[in-house]
Amino acid sequence: MQKSQEELINELSVVMERFTAQSDALELAYKALEIQAQQLKKMQEEVNQSRVLSALGEMAATVAHEIRNPLSGIASYTSLLVRNIPPGDPKRKYVDKIVGGVNSLNKIVGNLLVYTKKTNLQKQSTDLAVWAEAILAHAEIEIENTKKNVSIERDFPEEPLNAEIDGDRLQQVMLNLLINGIQAIETEGKISVGIRSNKNFAEIIVADTGKGIEPEHLKDIFTPFFTTKEQGTGLGLAIVKKIVDLHEGEISVESTPGKGTKFCIRVPI
Repeated sequence: MQKSQEELINELSVVMERFTAQSDALELAYKALEIQAQQLKKMQEEVNQSRVLSALGEMAATVAHEIRNPLSGIASYTSLLVRNIPPGDPKRKYVDKIVGGVNSLNKIVGNLLVYTKKTNLQKQSTDLAVWAEAILAHAEIEIENTKKNVSIERDFPEEPLNAEIDGDRLQQVMLNLLINGIQAIETEGKISVGIRSNKNFAEIIVADTGKGIEPEHLKDIFTPFFTTKEQGTGLGLAIVKKIVDLHEGEISVESTPGKGTKFCIRVPI
């Protein structure tokens, strides 16, 4: 018996509905596979990064042992030379350069150890404004030592804003950003420090009116050993990012050459 046109249309409609449903299911499966592929890629990158850090950690321990011992000897003999050479003697400037070189090498080795060694956070609920105020006291001493005319502006919330942080570790982050800001200002300027709540995050903002960062360098500033400073180690901001990442937070930067730089740290409340 031949089917009517209406029956054929109904059957075709059912087939199309099944086809659409299967197509939607395939699309969802494809998207799920894409997400899994991205997660696998991220996990692979984390594994590779962990391997690199492990290798760097072993190297850093060796470097620290092999370099710090002779450095200690150089520092000791240099201090004896300093005692016997008066400040006005022309030879004194050469000894001062040796002292500066030893201090620089010690800083490089120390930063390398900090960056590569495994870090365990000791978190506790902390009032961020009170915590930041104590750090700014250190920054103000640093400003006095540089003889620069730099003011610090605060923009803190009226009510306490608490976050679970390792205060000592995050203090290292803040001091690094503040000192960088002071160094970026040539003679006079301003550093602004703000704390605010943004949904489930607390934001800590450090901005300066210094010389700024060139656009082509912004993508690399958190990369280990990248630096534009003559005496820089290239590990300061890499350590900053590592500590922020350990807090399951984020750090971003905006900068305009000749006008200044702003860092924003976001940590979960």
